[in-house]
Amino acid sequence: MVIPLALAAAMSIAAAARPVAWADLPPEVQARLQASGMQAAAFDAKVAALDRDAARRVREGDFDHLVFYVLQSTHFTTLPPIEPALSAKALLAWEVRPKPADTRTALAPPDVEARLHAFLDAVASGDRDPRLAYFRALLDGAQTREQRRVVIETEYQRAMVFLRRKEFEARTPDAAARLYQTRGFSTDTAVEAGYAVQTGLGVLKALDPSRRIRRVLIVGPGMDLAPRTGMLEAGPPESYQPWAVIDALVALGLANADDLVVVGADINPRVVDHLRASAAAPPRLHLVSGIGASGAVTFAAGYREYFESLGRAVGTVHGDGGAPAGHLSKTVAVSARAARTLRAERLNIVTERLTGEPFDLIVATNILPYFDHVERLLALSNIAGMLAPGGVFLHNDPRPEVIQDATAAGLAGEQLRQVIVADVKGAPPLADTIILHRRR
Repeated sequence: MVIPLALAAAMSIAAAARPVAWADLPPEVQARLQASGMQAAAFDAKVAALDRDAARRVREGDFDHLVFYVLQSTHFTTLPPIEPALSAKALLAWEVRPKPADTRTALAPPDVEARLHAFLDAVASGDRDPRLAYFRALLDGAQTREQRRVVIETEYQRAMVFLRRKEFEARTPDAAARLYQTRGFSTDTAVEAGYAVQTGLGVLKALDPSRRIRRVLIVGPGMDLAPRTGMLEAGPPESYQPWAVIDALVALGLANADDLVVVGADINPRVVDHLRASAAAPPRLHLVSGIGASGAVTFAAGYREYFESLGRAVGTVHGDGGAPAGHLSKTVAVSARAARTLRAERLNIVTERLTGEPFDLIVATNILPYFDHVERLLALSNIAGMLAPGGVFLHNDPRPEVIQDATAAGLAGEQLRQVIVADVKGAPPLADTIILHRRR
């Protein structure tokens, strides 16, 4: 989609990213970084190295989604979907098994190869499916079918090694957490994530009924291209979180759409492009719960109420979104009034912060687990630096070390809530957590 120049300029006046400097960091954060071996003189070089590594992680995250799409999509083939974790386990057995001479050049098992060739046929066709178009563009550097095959097989091997380590070899939660600190940056997002944020905003409203929020930053809003599990293709790729946050703010009376500015800041330029296009041409969202109810899974009443009301403050709610049985679904036509609140910027939250007016609220869910101790300290310092005094930071990572680092950055923890999305027979409930901090 081509965005008019005047509108594109308006979208970019909200903020611009600049690199973080040592002098930007609170003294306690500087002390913690020095305790980790970092000195002020080496700080700029460290930031440059983190930027280079982030570019790698963005690329690998994109290709992770391509691999998951090849394995699971029902759009381009009638072959049965392959669960990625099971494929990772099967790959190990296939690699050590003797193979016929005609398959020795393949880097993936036969069932994966079959789906891969069907995908390559679709890439070469005129199919304009939005997800297929996204991944076709991602493969632009590979000019021939054979080059594309080799690229995808190589990325498949890399993605499966990570899944095998995470799902079958990591013996403790700490071991799994360390794996996330080097893996590619996922753009995964789901409707369920909005429930915890709405709960946190409800707590904020109860604590301070007169509070008004006019400037909001959402870090890493993501886009639902092809998740690792449970891929649904009821609609085109979408970014839910900006609309869910706007909807909750307006519905709770914390904001007025006429003077609200919401900046979606993502490290992935494709997500930024998607948000800018959505602001220019308000989308029709296909909202589908990532979880499906069954004999063993029952939606919590609070989550059902949340899903029922979701979208009413940002647009017109329509009927069923065409989801599989057991999933909650609806469509929402976003209004031009709501779309005018949205801006988009590219931002590496570890190494950069946005200039311009400070924010009243910053939301960052499902991003902190990707960072090691140094990266997390820098990210939290940048978040604190972009908040107005008394501004609120919402996230969903309850690890004690995260709370401690946030405190060091000047973000005082105030509230923690767990929200139940669904109850599971014979197992713990499916739940999320929301933590509220204020900038001192």
